Amino acid sequence: MEQLLVSHWHKNTRYEIQSIDGTEYIVPCEYGSVYDPIKSENEMMTDALNLGKYLTENELGQNEMLLDFVHEYGLLGIMPDIAGSDIGRNERVIVRDNIFTESGIVEVNEFAKQFFPLDNIDILDKVNKKGKLRLNYRSPIYATMFLRKYRYCEPLDWVKKYFKYLYSFMLKESKLLEFLPPRLTYKIDDRNGLNLLCEYDSLKAMIDFAFAKAVTSDKKPIRSCKEYSQKHYI
Repeated sequence: MEQLLVSHWHKNTRYEIQSIDGTEYIVPCEYGSVYDPIKSENEMMTDALNLGKYLTENELGQNEMLLDFVHEYGLLGIMPDIAGSDIGRNERVIVRDNIFTESGIVEVNEFAKQFFPLDNIDILDKVNKKGKLRLNYRSPIYATMFLRKYRYCEPLDWVKKYFKYLYSFMLKESKLLEFLPPRLTYKIDDRNGLNLLCEYDSLKAMIDFAFAKAVTSDKKPIRSCKEYSQKHYI
């Protein structure tokens, strides 16, 4: 049996920061394409730590640095990452423990509104009634996020908080045992024989898992961060 990882992720051609109802969001502006970030997961993780380092140590230029990362890799996928239940199947969604918001049970469209502030989206209608959002290798939530009709956005402060959170473990301000594990899903796939198909529901989960593997590995421990193309040992 071969273990397969599904990591295709969508990124738009351009993003910008917009203030919507008093909250700043990272908003996609032009439809983009799908790529495979797992091929460069260690580089992406290092870039994430570098960004966390910059955001922690500098007040100026934060938005520009953040947009550079997003243009390179796409948005984090916070929406599926913090959903502890499958969005679109039930009227309520379980919000699992996370660094962005309180955990608990919320109405699904109220939850989705945090990420689609520009659209009047009805998750249940799109997933259950029309049945057009399911992909054979990804969850319905993934397709919902990247429909051309809607614009999946993420709160700017939440995205900044994530990168600083990740970097805080390098400063030993946070204990590694307190690191929240990423959400990973899997299923048994019967194409080309029986395979274990592991799905990343978010880019954040890929970065988290790459980080967890790195800090627990004797062969490839995290040793340096780059800033302005210079190496800084931490």
